[in-house]
Amino acid sequence: MMIMHKRVFMVVLFSFLSYFAYNQERNLDIYLSEGLKNSPLLNDYKNQVNAAIADSLLIRAAKKPFIEAKSFLQYSPIYGNFGYDEVITDGGNYMAVVGVSQNIFNKRQINNKFQAVDLQKQSVNTASKISTTELVRIITSQYLSAYAGYDDYLFNEQFLSLFYLENEIVKEFVESGICKQTDYLSLLVETQSQEILVNQLKNQYRKELMFLNMLCGLNDSSSYKLTEPQIDIMGIPEIEKTPSYIQFKIDSVKIENEKIAVDLRYNPKLSWFADAGILSSDPFNFYKHVGYSAGISLNIPIYDGKQKELEKQKLQFDENSRQGYENNFRIRYSQQYQQLNEELRSLNDLSERMNKQLKTCDLLVKTLKQQLESGIIQMTEYINAIKNFKTTSRNLNLINIQKLQVINEMNFLVTQ
Repeated sequence: MMIMHKRVFMVVLFSFLSYFAYNQERNLDIYLSEGLKNSPLLNDYKNQVNAAIADSLLIRAAKKPFIEAKSFLQYSPIYGNFGYDEVITDGGNYMAVVGVSQNIFNKRQINNKFQAVDLQKQSVNTASKISTTELVRIITSQYLSAYAGYDDYLFNEQFLSLFYLENEIVKEFVESGICKQTDYLSLLVETQSQEILVNQLKNQYRKELMFLNMLCGLNDSSSYKLTEPQIDIMGIPEIEKTPSYIQFKIDSVKIENEKIAVDLRYNPKLSWFADAGILSSDPFNFYKHVGYSAGISLNIPIYDGKQKELEKQKLQFDENSRQGYENNFRIRYSQQYQQLNEELRSLNDLSERMNKQLKTCDLLVKTLKQQLESGIIQMTEYINAIKNFKTTSRNLNLINIQKLQVINEMNFLVTQ
């Protein structure tokens, strides 16, 4: 009866301490949501999209006539042989006019600018998607590492509670003469080693959790229960639909658009202008010189030292580099998926084998426990069986985490 009371007390004590330390739960979705919300890079992309919208409005505003008020006052005094030539200066110039001007026949230039802004928006949105998938991959990977640490800590803590129970049982057996004092001491040493291991695993888990909080922009030092993540393969990768590949195509169109912009800069430019107001050389009768003027301005580039050809040549170099990166991306994408698919297949096969091994180890531990209580075997055999069960169970948990890590990488390929 005394043994049963001690067993119940130890189990209740460990359950209470575990609940008190980790009485709040968090799952992967919470960390993903917080990480995406707090990311300064993703917020920067949002601001860049808003800036591109403002650029579109600026281009639209530039199409309208430009109106400005201009004033100019110049007095050039003449004293005998002192002063500027009056033929040139008229003694002074006094101007106060309102002018208006507007470029005309520039529809292609305007459309080219609109396309450039639209491509910039597409590029920023695509970069935002790429960064989002990358952040999801990193946070998920760290969550899996933290969860593996938490699961390992919890598993070994449960084993520690079993060791405490076994200590009480073996102690009673020693008093009854069923087991030797050395058996009890051997189990006590293993219990103490397990206590050290549990403390180390607890510290490691807290370290992993703090790093996860840092990635998600959370200033939180509390401990939480991490729920087991459910990560499924999102589908078969189609490279043409991935944001990274789309970015290559956007970059190609941007280069072509820049080439067109170079050509348009060398087209003739025609604009009209007009003004109305006062323009006089005599400040005392300026009211007699109220009038207006209008005209057309035409600019035709003739020679620029081959700058146009050099600019387009530079853009072609950019296109050649872009094509090289795109081809390399295609090759790596296919190879990475095949490698991850093969790795997942191997881990699934290994997981099945280790599940069978774990069942065997469990059966062996139960059988040896009965023999130990009957005095047939020594404590060392039972302890070794427990160690094998622990090692197999821990390796199986690690393999399951590795499988989720591989699936996380595969999903990144699908969405990157």
